[in-house]
Amino acid sequence: MCELMKQQETHLKQQLALYTEKFEEFQNTLSKSSEVFTTFKQEMEKMTKKIKKLEKETTMYRSRWESSNKALLEMAEEKTLRDKELEGLQVKIQRLEKLCRALQTERNDLNKRVQDLSAGGQGPLTDNSPEQRPEAATASKEQGGEGSGAQAPSSPGATEAPCCPGAPSREASGQTGPQEPASTTA
Repeated sequence: MCELMKQQETHLKQQLALYTEKFEEFQNTLSKSSEVFTTFKQEMEKMTKKIKKLEKETTMYRSRWESSNKALLEMAEEKTLRDKELEGLQVKIQRLEKLCRALQTERNDLNKRVQDLSAGGQGPLTDNSPEQRPEAATASKEQGGEGSGAQAPSSPGATEAPCCPGAPSREASGQTGPQEPASTTA
């Protein structure tokens, strides 16, 4: 019986050693798993911080993009308005150039008439008597006056034909200054 007890004790010691060894393996595995879990948790926290930082940057860049896009649209609208304004100003410049050319032509014609009258021996042009100024006699006849009794026009260009063909005369329209062509576009 003593031998049987010794065998049982040996057998139990072997089992205890086996279980102790398995328990140590389990503890080692558990500690390794715990280390891996801790490392994973730290990496997750780092990633969470990075994600939050990137989300902030994304929000910042999105707001910058929106403000830049808005500014770009405003600039495009302003450019469109400036282009329209430029077109209008170019049309006005063309009209003014046309008017200047017409006025220069009229001035040259009037200067030529004055030179022709001066060269023709008519005497000084300051004398307003209708006998010495053929334009005055013509103007008084056109106005329905009684020849020499009608008053002469105050400017030599009053009886001139309009500066542009097809334009209404100054007497008919009641204007005495240069006429600007009627604008068709604003």
